[in-house]
Amino acid sequence: MQVLVFSSVTIGLLAVVSPTVPPTEHGAAPTAAIPPAATAVECKIKPVAGLAKSTVAIYPLIDDPVAFCIDEAGRFYFAESDRQERGIEDNRSSSWWLLDDIASQTVPDRLAMYEKWASKREGGMAYYSKYADRIARLADADGDGIFEQRTAFAGPFNEPLDGSGAGLLALDGDIFYTNIPNLWRMRDVDGDGVAEFKLKDSTGYGVRVALRGHDMHGLTLGYDGKIYWSIGDRGYHVTTSDGALLHDPRAGAVFRMNPDGSELELYYTGLRNPQELAFDNYGNLFTGDNNSDGGDKARIVYCMEGGETGWSMDYQTLEGANQRGPWNQEGIWHLRPDLAPHKVKDFSPLQPAWTLPPLDHVSSGPSGLVMYPGLGLPARYNDHFFLCDFLGGDSYSQVIAFAFEPVGAGFKVVDEHPFIENVLPTDVDFGYDGKMYVSDWGGGWESGEKGELYAVWDEALVHDARILETTALFRDGFAQLDSDELAALLAHADRRVRMRAQFALASRGGETTALLSDIARNASDRFARIHAIWALGQQANGVRGDRDPSAAVLELLDDRDAEIRAQAARMLGESRCVAASEKLAELCSDDNARVQAFAALALGKLGAQSALPAVISMLGQNGDRDPFLRHAGVQSLAWMNDRAKLGELAAEPVASIRMAVMLSMRKLRDPRLASFLNDPERVIRLEAARAINDIPMPALQPQLAASLARFTAHTDSTGTAEAPRMSHAFTREVWQLDRVGTAADLRSDANFSAKPTEVTELAVGAAPRNAGNKFLARISGTIEAPETGDYIFAIASDDDSILSVGTSDDRASLVELAHVDGYSEPTDFESQPNQRSKPVHLVKGQRYAIQALHAEGGGGDHCSIAWTLPSGGVEAPIGVAPVDRSEFPHMRRAIEACLAQGTIECAVLLCDFALTSANPPAMRIEALEALGVWMAPPPRNRVNGAFRVIDIGARDEALFKSVLARKLAPLAESADPLVRLTARDVATKYGVSLDPAVSLLAVGDEKLAASERVSSLRSLAGDSAGRLAPALVTALTSNAPELRAEARTMKLRANSNDALALLSEAALHGTTFERQRAMSDLATLGAAADAVLAQLVAQLVDGSLDASLRLDIVEAGQLRAEGQVHDALAQWMSSASSNPLARYETLTLEGGDAVAGKNVVLYHSSAVCLKCHNVQGNGGNAAPVLDGVATRGDAKFLLHSLVNPTETIAEGFANAGESAMPAMDTILTAREIRDVVAYLKTLK
Repeated sequence: MQVLVFSSVTIGLLAVVSPTVPPTEHGAAPTAAIPPAATAVECKIKPVAGLAKSTVAIYPLIDDPVAFCIDEAGRFYFAESDRQERGIEDNRSSSWWLLDDIASQTVPDRLAMYEKWASKREGGMAYYSKYADRIARLADADGDGIFEQRTAFAGPFNEPLDGSGAGLLALDGDIFYTNIPNLWRMRDVDGDGVAEFKLKDSTGYGVRVALRGHDMHGLTLGYDGKIYWSIGDRGYHVTTSDGALLHDPRAGAVFRMNPDGSELELYYTGLRNPQELAFDNYGNLFTGDNNSDGGDKARIVYCMEGGETGWSMDYQTLEGANQRGPWNQEGIWHLRPDLAPHKVKDFSPLQPAWTLPPLDHVSSGPSGLVMYPGLGLPARYNDHFFLCDFLGGDSYSQVIAFAFEPVGAGFKVVDEHPFIENVLPTDVDFGYDGKMYVSDWGGGWESGEKGELYAVWDEALVHDARILETTALFRDGFAQLDSDELAALLAHADRRVRMRAQFALASRGGETTALLSDIARNASDRFARIHAIWALGQQANGVRGDRDPSAAVLELLDDRDAEIRAQAARMLGESRCVAASEKLAELCSDDNARVQAFAALALGKLGAQSALPAVISMLGQNGDRDPFLRHAGVQSLAWMNDRAKLGELAAEPVASIRMAVMLSMRKLRDPRLASFLNDPERVIRLEAARAINDIPMPALQPQLAASLARFTAHTDSTGTAEAPRMSHAFTREVWQLDRVGTAADLRSDANFSAKPTEVTELAVGAAPRNAGNKFLARISGTIEAPETGDYIFAIASDDDSILSVGTSDDRASLVELAHVDGYSEPTDFESQPNQRSKPVHLVKGQRYAIQALHAEGGGGDHCSIAWTLPSGGVEAPIGVAPVDRSEFPHMRRAIEACLAQGTIECAVLLCDFALTSANPPAMRIEALEALGVWMAPPPRNRVNGAFRVIDIGARDEALFKSVLARKLAPLAESADPLVRLTARDVATKYGVSLDPAVSLLAVGDEKLAASERVSSLRSLAGDSAGRLAPALVTALTSNAPELRAEARTMKLRANSNDALALLSEAALHGTTFERQRAMSDLATLGAAADAVLAQLVAQLVDGSLDASLRLDIVEAGQLRAEGQVHDALAQWMSSASSNPLARYETLTLEGGDAVAGKNVVLYHSSAVCLKCHNVQGNGGNAAPVLDGVATRGDAKFLLHSLVNPTETIAEGFANAGESAMPAMDTILTAREIRDVVAYLKTLK
C-alpha cells in the first residue's frame, strides 16, 4: 500500500546542499549563550484584560525577527533578516530599474538586472552580500520562561538573489525555510543546534524585486498532511520534480507539496502579499493580504482551491486616472454586502467574476496569522484567528482577533477586536505550553539590529492537565503510541494533537483502515470523525480492494451532518474515487452550499464528464449569487475539460451558465471565448474582454479591437435602457458686491439674508459660466435620490465655494460636506481633496436639501455640483445624464487592442469612437491618447501595466496622419473641454491641422479654461497660414498667466529676437507663476541671460527676492558651471546656514504647486504617503490623517513634519517613539517638497 503521509526524509537520503556564500561582514549569528537581558526589560505590550504577559527575549538574543516556528521540543527558530534595503531592495527606492523588473520572467533575469545596474550600488555586486539573513535557534534551558541560549542554526544567506528568509516550519526534526529563490529543508543531525544538512526542495521563486517584504513565507501544515506556503507578488518560474512548469511573474500564490517534496502544485493565486497562512478546524485556508497604498484596503482572503484574488504586481506602479489599474478601477478589492454587511451596503458594479472577493477588510499591515489551537485561552476564543497588524510603530500596531461564520460556500468575519496592543508584531504562534508568542520587529520598517519576543497567557488555564499532556506528546512523539491511543487523540481539544494523531494513524496503512472507518462512521465527536476522514484520504491514494479506505467515506455522503458530507466529498475527490461520481453529482443539489461546492470540485478532480449536467444545474440555480459556489462550478468544468460540451453551452439561454462557461474557457485558455464579446449580457462581454487583454491571448486581439465598433455612432453604444430621470429643483440667487467676494464671506449668514440682486431657476446643479465679477451666489434646492446607497458629492468653482447637503428636504438639516479653496477648473472635481465628500447614504425616492455658496472676485467664474451614484455613474453637474462607467473595462481593453494591432482600420475605429459624443468623455480621451502614442507606444499595457512591447515596424506614419487629418477636426469644437484639449494635443504632436481658425479664436476666448487656450496656441505652432503670429500677440496680452508664459516659451523655442526681453521682463515683474516659468526658460539660454539671472541672485543674497522664487533662482543658477551667476550663487550658498532644515525653510515654504504636490502625496512610488496617512478616506491608519493638517500649524510646521518627522509627532501618536516615517528630503527633491507643502496648506 502506498500511503500519502510522509515523515521527514531519512537523513542518509538527503542531498547535501550547502549554500556557497561569501563571508558576511554584518549580522553573523553568535553561537554561544547570551545573558537573558529580557529579564530587565518591562513588558510593554497590552493584551486584553485578564491575560498575563512577559518579555521572553530581546536583542541581541533575537535580532530583526521576520517569522518564527516552534519544534516539538519547544525550541524556537527565528528567520532573521539584516538585509532590508541593504541587499534586499524595493522598486520604490530603485525606480530606475522598474521596466527591467516588470520585464523579468525568471530568477536569472533578475540576476542579470542586478548586474546591469550594479554601478548604482556601493561596491557593485558585493553590495548584495554585505549583510545576511539567517536562522537562529533559541532555547529556554532552565525552564524559567525566558530564553537564554541562542545558536546559529543556519546561514548566512546572502547570495545576491537571496531573501528575505520569511517562513519557517518545524516537522519531525526537519526545519523548512522559505528564502527566495529557494524552499529549503534542513536538519540538525548531531544535536549541536546547527543544521549540517540542507536540501533545496524547489527553486525558482522571486523572479522580480517588486516591493520589499513581498517574499516567500507562510509555511504551514495542512489537514491533508501536505505542506502549504505562500509567496508575494514577486512571482515564480518553478519546474517541479515531474517536469511541470509553474510560471507567473506577476502574482503572489499559495503552493502545496508532500513533506518529501513531491507533488508540488499551485493551489491559489492572484495574491499581493499573503504573509501567513492558517487553516481552521475544518481545513479551510485563510490569509491576510496587504493593500497597495493606493486607497485600497488590506483583506482577509478565503483561499479556495483553484481560486484567484485578481492582483498583479504590474498594478502597483499605475497612477493617475488609472491608479492601480483594474484593481482600483474595477473594484477587485471591494467587499460584498452579503459577506460584510456591517461595512458595505451595495455590490461593486464592476467587480470581475473571474476573481474571488475578499471576505472583509481587516488591519492595514497583515503579517503573521495563526488559529487558536484550542487550549490556553478563554472559551470565547475557540475558533478564533489572530492576525499581526504591522504598521511600523508600536502605538498603532497590534494583534487582532476575529472569527468566521459560514455564508453560503464562503464566510464572513465576526468578532473583530484588538487582542494585543502596543506591539510591532511580525509573527504570532502558540507554544505547546498553552502560551501565545509574538515577535516584535523593534521599530521602523528597515533592518536595525533590534527585536523582541513576548508571551501572553491565561494564568487560570495555563496549568490545564491537557496542556501538560500536549507538551509531553510533542516532546515524546506520537509514533510510540498504539493505534487505540492515537484514535482517542482524534477528539483532543488541541487541533495540533488531533492532526499529529491523524498523520500517525494514516502512516500505519491498512492496519488502521478499519479503525479509522469505524471512527468516521460512528464517533460521537465531530472532530474525531473529520480527522478520521482526512486520515482515510491520506491512505487512499490509488488503493482499492478489501480494505479500500474510500469505502467507508462513500457511505458518509448520506450523513445527516452537512459538514461530514462536505468533508467526505472533498476526500473522495482528493483520492480520485471514481466510484463516488454518481453520488457526488446528487450532492450538487444539496441544501448546503459547502456540500455543493466540495461535491463540484470533487467531480472536477475526477474528470467526471458524465456529471457535467449536475454541475451546470447547480450553477444555474446559483444564478451568480454566491461567488464561491460559482467558482467551484467553474473550476469543476475546467478540470473536466469537456471542450465540446462547453462549446454547446456557450449558447445556453441562462446567463449565469454562459458566465460559467466563459470563465471556464478563460481557465482553459480556450480561444472560443472571443465569441462572448458579442454576448447580450454586458457582464459576460466584459469578462471576455478581460480575458483577452489581461491573460493575455494575443491571437484574439483582432476580435477585441473590432469590438470597439459597438461603441461608435453607428451602433447601440450601451445595449441598456436609459436610466429614469429624477426630479431635482435648483434656484440660483446672486448678491452683487462693490468689492471682491472672499471665502470669509461664505461663512457669514448675514451676507445671504438680504434681498438678492438676481434670482433664476436652474435645470441642473450648475451656475452659468463667466456670469460677472464681485458677487456672492447661492445655489439651493432639493435633489431626489435615484437609488439607495452611498453617494459621493463634489463641487467645482471659481472662486471659493462651500457645498452642504441635508439629511432630509429641510434646509435646517444641511451639513457641510465639501469646499473649494481659491478655484478649480470647470470640470475638475478632485484636485483639492476637500472638493469631495465622504460617502453619504441616501434612500431611493427621498428628497434632500442641497446648497452651494459661491464667492467671485474677478475674471472667469463658474460653480457646479456633481455626485457619484452608488452604481458608479457620475452626474457632473447633478441633473445631467449620468456618465455610465459600466462599459469602461471593455472600452479600455478594446482601445488598447486597437493600439496594439496598429492597423489603419484600428486608427479609424479609435477616431470614430472619440467622435461619438454618446461615449463617456474619459474614454474618448483614452482613445485620443492611444492615437497620441500610435507611432511610439509605451512598453507597458495601458490597462494593466504589463510589459508588452508593441512592434511598430509595419506602421505607415503618413497614412496615419491622413486619418487624423480627415477625422479629428470636429473634435476641436467638441462640447467637452478636455476632449478638445486632448484632440489638439494629438494634432499638434503629429503636425496635423485641425481648424486653425477655431484654434485662433480659442486662444482669445477668455471664457475658456487657460489649459485649453494653451493647447490651442500649441496647435498653431505648425500653421502655414500665418495664424501663429497673431495668436502669440493675443496670448501675450491675455488675462491668463499660463497662456502668457506659454507664448514666451514658444518664442524662445522659435529663436525669436524678442524672446530674451520678454522673458527678462516676466522674470522681474510678472506674476509668481510667470516669474518661475521665465527663470526656468532663461536658465536654458547662454550668457545672454546672465544679466537678469545675476540681478535675481543679487536679490536672493540681499533678501529682497520673494520667498516663492528662491528655489527657482537657485535651480536656474545651478545650471551655470561658471561666470557671475555661478559665483554669486556659490557665495550665497556658502553664507547660508549649513543646517539642511534651515535651507529648506528658506527655499520651500512658499511658491509650490499644490496640484503637483497632491500628485506626490497620492502617487509618488517611493514616498508612498498613503501607506500610512489618510486623505479624504483614502490611505492607511498608521499615521495622522492629513485632512485638516493645515489647521495644526503653519508652513514651517508642515515642512518640519516632512523633513524631520520625529520632531513633530501628532496627537495620538506621541507614544510611538521614533517616527517610522522616513525623512522626505532623502526621497523627494526640493521642488517636490515645496509642492507638497503647498498642497498640505490647502488641507483645511
